Amino acid sequence: MERLEEYRRKRDFTRTREPAGEARGGSPPGELYVMHKHAASHDHFDLRLEQDGVLRSWALPKGPSLEPGEKRLAVEVEDHPLEYADFEGVIPEKAYGGGTVMLWDRGTWRVKGRPKQDRLDLELDGERLRGNWTLARMSGKRQDKHERNWLLIKRHDDEPRMDDSLSVDEDTSIASGRSMRQIAEDCDATWSSNDGDTQASPAPPEPSLLDGARRAKLPREVKPQLATLAREVPSKGDWIHEIKLDGYRLLARVESGDVRLITRNGKDWTHRFPELTRALAPLPVDSALLDGEVVAVGKDGISRFGQLQEALSSGRTSALVYQVFDLPYLEGHDLSGVALLERKRTLEALLDAARMKEGTIRYSDHIETQGKAFHERACQMGLEGIICKRADSRYQQKRSRDWLKVKCVSHEEFVVGGYTDPGGSRSGFGSLLMGAYAKQGLIYAGRVGTGFNNRLLEQLSAILQEIEVKRSPFHGSVPDSRSVHWVRPEVVIEVEFTERTRDGRLRHPAFRGLREDRNPEEIRMTPTKEMAAESEPAEDGKAGTSGRKRKDETSLLGVRLTHPDRVLFPEQGLTKLDLARFYEQIQEWVLPHLARRPLSLVRCPQGRNDECFFQKHPRRAIPASVPRIDVPEKQGSAEYVYVESAADLVGLVQAGALEIHPWGSRIDHLEQPDSLVFDLDPDEGMAWKEILRVAGTLRERIESLGLTPFLRTTGGKGLHLVVPLEPSAEWDPAKAFARAVAEQHAKDDPKRLTTNMSKAKREGRIFIDYLRNGRGATAVASYTVRARQNAPVAVPIRWDELNAALRADRYNVENLRRRLSALREDPWADFSEAARPLDADLLKRVGVK
Repeated sequence: MERLEEYRRKRDFTRTREPAGEARGGSPPGELYVMHKHAASHDHFDLRLEQDGVLRSWALPKGPSLEPGEKRLAVEVEDHPLEYADFEGVIPEKAYGGGTVMLWDRGTWRVKGRPKQDRLDLELDGERLRGNWTLARMSGKRQDKHERNWLLIKRHDDEPRMDDSLSVDEDTSIASGRSMRQIAEDCDATWSSNDGDTQASPAPPEPSLLDGARRAKLPREVKPQLATLAREVPSKGDWIHEIKLDGYRLLARVESGDVRLITRNGKDWTHRFPELTRALAPLPVDSALLDGEVVAVGKDGISRFGQLQEALSSGRTSALVYQVFDLPYLEGHDLSGVALLERKRTLEALLDAARMKEGTIRYSDHIETQGKAFHERACQMGLEGIICKRADSRYQQKRSRDWLKVKCVSHEEFVVGGYTDPGGSRSGFGSLLMGAYAKQGLIYAGRVGTGFNNRLLEQLSAILQEIEVKRSPFHGSVPDSRSVHWVRPEVVIEVEFTERTRDGRLRHPAFRGLREDRNPEEIRMTPTKEMAAESEPAEDGKAGTSGRKRKDETSLLGVRLTHPDRVLFPEQGLTKLDLARFYEQIQEWVLPHLARRPLSLVRCPQGRNDECFFQKHPRRAIPASVPRIDVPEKQGSAEYVYVESAADLVGLVQAGALEIHPWGSRIDHLEQPDSLVFDLDPDEGMAWKEILRVAGTLRERIESLGLTPFLRTTGGKGLHLVVPLEPSAEWDPAKAFARAVAEQHAKDDPKRLTTNMSKAKREGRIFIDYLRNGRGATAVASYTVRARQNAPVAVPIRWDELNAALRADRYNVENLRRRLSALREDPWADFSEAARPLDADLLKRVGVK
């Protein structure tokens, strides 16, 4: 019987949009895996595995087993066509299997061991389900190949691979982000395929009919329009109002089916959001430019930046949403001259035509009246604020007052305790140090440097100079106080801000005015929950921990930093707090190369010029908030730290980590490296031009093998050639491959090159260090600091930047941010796409057996 005969016999394809499909004989097993959630006569899940050109299918009445040893009934049903892997929607009520179908999980699978007629050991690699399972037929006393009842049994994994919080109650589609209810309500948008007979979609809009549209080519580079901060919602003129989102701004460039996702500073982040890229591909246009923001939406419907960062660092981006709010270009027409409301109506019509308004791609709606009430409601809901836009405004590739951001802020009064010198062309002072009174005295609350006009700068500066004193009026230490002028606490100011940190510091403060009607002693500190808890007495009647809180500390990203003013790099006066802020500011660059890898550290707790030591396994000095993993070793296992967020990097800085060295593999593929590092380490006095020459010839050798090397300055003396791999081969063959390549290259130029790490053998030569590619070996991470003079940074660069003017320590913590802001694209933008497997043929070509 033909594999899909039973499937087709049960369905009337004039009534259901399920694909008829066809069996594709001869295709190997072990490819596509899908898990559907199906609300039919009885709610259940459907497991589907690609085998012999079809999706072999089992119904799971209680869903998949998630805990090791757990068994769930799996009833084998008819095979389904491969096209069913894309199906999500509603099957008509009276049709076979009538009900709502959600794409709950998908990925790939492979057979483990030898498959049997009544048993299938398998490994799933989905977006939700990852690990090992067994499908075993329940055949009673005798083997019966026609028995349809099986057991799905979760097997033990060598290391945890799934989210501990995962439950069969999870009710979001990994394809569209919709719930079962949302899919059911959108019954007209069930499933579309070029092979299927689908209901006609609304026609996409015609841009040539829009007033202000002009014919133009789709631009290669576009800057987004930015909003100007405002204190109040505008009350005059025609404005529309949108919710201010808390995510990453992205421009989606669509051209001939190719989708590119570009950040506001021009970086290509397409590879970081594969699901969004796939979701945008079916847009019924040849060319378009969409403007929006990618967000992680909590269960309360509010966008959460922390959740977004977690999703990006873990690579689990399927639930993210692209909220689209503008359309600067469409089908050969520049729409920047079209009024905003018309652009939004055109955008909404486009998403309607593509049936994309409620899933992964969502239209960002607005209101046209009651802006002030809308802002108040947004603040009550805990939102960040609103964006107000002139209804008739044109799209401008710059910051403009046609778009205003009105944040949800608080405002309070504070006492001035000091000021800093002005910078650049500014007069008067740089910022004011402010505080409020508690039982201990005047408590530091942060600095405010914005909101002053020239008159106020001069007026306040004259007042402060007259009350200047030699000692700090604050209780406890103040961060970065080396160049502060202290004053008597006599001046009261009013300040607005978005929120307080755990220790009472203000975020995003702005000056509102002087309060000459208030006495400084009346200004009391408003405690946060954490401050209140710390001030409570302990159960034994003694003071709680905060009563004995260390004076010399601050916090960043929720991580406590002790001795924040400790100088780690004396050449620049770079403090612990400076280094922590550096990582906070470049987190978008450093985390993709560093997250979820076991780490070794160079720790210098007292600074670069004091004792430093290399550390593989964490000790008490590293905050408990930094995640750990147990790694199997020859005898038992050992604990390593890894990072997932900028807060974890701050935790390493707190421990005095001046260098961060990751493994060449991630914790979810610990035994399969995903990169190789060839370290060109020159002897002292080696000419830079020789290093450039060797980098070029080694690049040619690696590329001749079909691999792509990427270039990185080390922050030391040499260069790294980093080769991306698909994580398939294990450590021993990977190291053997790197050794063979390095030795062959050194053999071609023995007077200048060596692979012998002996200092005597390296004299006058460049050492090609392949030893960083063994299990447990490490190399310094991209965009991280070295424990060397002037705090140099290891920095990815393009090959065309490699010239006589460059040096291995060219970039440091002071100039790196200028480089990053000037880049049009990430020098390693194609790193992930360039990964290739280290297969047997490649090993054979370099002589590795």
